[in-house]
Amino acid sequence: MKFLLTIALPIAFALANAQAAGSPASPYSPQYYACVKKAGAPGFYDQSASASCDEAEVKFQKKRINAAYDKLSKMWSTDPDRLAKLNVAQKAWVQWRNETYALLQEAGGSNGQVVYIVSSEFLLKSLVDQANLLESLVAANGG
Repeated sequence: MKFLLTIALPIAFALANAQAAGSPASPYSPQYYACVKKAGAPGFYDQSASASCDEAEVKFQKKRINAAYDKLSKMWSTDPDRLAKLNVAQKAWVQWRNETYALLQEAGGSNGQVVYIVSSEFLLKSLVDQANLLESLVAANGG
């Protein structure tokens, strides 16, 4: 019995650690998850409450983007070439995001609810990804 516990406990511990390490971090704010949970389970949720959750999360992620962008702008204020590259890249990203979002809304299919979910999910994910990228740049540059 002791032999089984001696083997089983380290294996269980290793599996638990591997599972925790492999779990991706939640991409959205805790407030978003709480809001969506309050809106109801998929298939039985309040669509307007869910849309309000998305709207609030868009604002939250845009604040993250703007804060990181402002930090980079200040950090690179003495390097006009780097600042220009940041501005070009950010404008190109905004254009891509907006055009892709519009495409998904216009040509995403005939089921309005599915189109909303797909386009909203794209928008939220793209905002999170850009915020993470800019925050990584800030951190990589000593900010």
